[in-house]
Amino acid sequence: MSLSKGSSSFMDKRVVITGYGVVTPFGLGEAPIFDNVFEGKHCFRPLHSIDTSRSYTKVGGEAPVEERSYKFFTEYCAGEALAMAGLDPENHGSSLEKAAVAVGNLGDGTYLLNYYEQFSPGWEEEAVASKKTEFARSEGGRPVSIHDSNPYEQAAAVAGIIGSTGECLAFTNACVASANAIGYGFDQVRKGRTPVAAAGGINVLYPIVFYNFDSSRAMAEEVVRPFSKHRSGLLIGDGAAILILEELQHALSRGAEPLAEMIGWGLSSDGFHITQPDPEGDGLARSMKTALRQANCRPEEVDYINAHGTGTPLNDSSETNALKQVFGEHARHIPVSSTKSTTGHMLEATGAVEAIISVLALIQGKIPPTANFVEPDEGLDLDYVTEGSRQKRLDVVMSNSRAFGGNNCTLLFRRWNGGE
Repeated sequence: MSLSKGSSSFMDKRVVITGYGVVTPFGLGEAPIFDNVFEGKHCFRPLHSIDTSRSYTKVGGEAPVEERSYKFFTEYCAGEALAMAGLDPENHGSSLEKAAVAVGNLGDGTYLLNYYEQFSPGWEEEAVASKKTEFARSEGGRPVSIHDSNPYEQAAAVAGIIGSTGECLAFTNACVASANAIGYGFDQVRKGRTPVAAAGGINVLYPIVFYNFDSSRAMAEEVVRPFSKHRSGLLIGDGAAILILEELQHALSRGAEPLAEMIGWGLSSDGFHITQPDPEGDGLARSMKTALRQANCRPEEVDYINAHGTGTPLNDSSETNALKQVFGEHARHIPVSSTKSTTGHMLEATGAVEAIISVLALIQGKIPPTANFVEPDEGLDLDYVTEGSRQKRLDVVMSNSRAFGGNNCTLLFRRWNGGE
């Protein structure tokens, strides 16, 4: 089967992206992405919502919005995605009622604190006194309602916004969660189980998560330098994205203009270590091979790779090894960049935000750069797009995500050619 079909079986449906809503540390929507991510400008600033007086790292990516909350991010992204897709519950209720919903997240963050506080009340007083948390709570530090301790809340909220009574799942497998959610939504549409899926992820930078990463010394001090010899760790921040995945004929029949086509995805586990990636990148290589095989796409047909690229010494070398495994000598001819050099790591939302960045790259024919690069490292010898963005016609783009626990997820997108 030719690449243009974008599926592994003649029975499969073709799946297109018709809308999205996105929040990054630069702000709401796609305009801040064009102005910053594609221009190689990073978001890292001193944090205002977190007390960093005793932290090694004092910077991160806080979205410049009035309300930084799971509720606002979820409602904004779902609403924007529906509007861009031209879908609304009033006029497309029958389609949306069947829609699959899949959202990756950590939960509202409060469920961790509420659980902790029930057993360690002394910790609560210390945290509140030092202004490390301002989470809503009932008297006594107990959950206000079941929603305060439910990681499923954001998925349920999206289902409510779009009016879906179909399948609704929350993915919590760390930093591949939103990419995994998109893959799940893709499968539901591809197999004809639903004409529409809403999928993505939500992340708000909360103190307990920041302190966890800070205590592990996994974060850099000032900026993220993926694939550079002087890389020293990641930085984290806000992020959220919901994408509308739609069966091609369903989209065309209502006059929608597809933004891009999703043609494959892969999921794998390293089975190596709880925090360290497999040095050879075998797990990530399997994920990429699965996505390529499903799309019936040859490695040399991939025009750009949005790498996981966290800026940690172990990830970047492992990911480079995985790319060499899959693409062989051609790996040196494929532009590979890490947009985490600008956005930081948006954790459970990263895969979905980077999926949108990948789609924008396809539409614009423009490759976002790897920012903050200083000096090449031994063995890291691919084209990491370190000297600014690059104009290039792109037909197929790959996006990789990885996570603690050895999770790997790959998404594969194709430029929309008007139905060719």
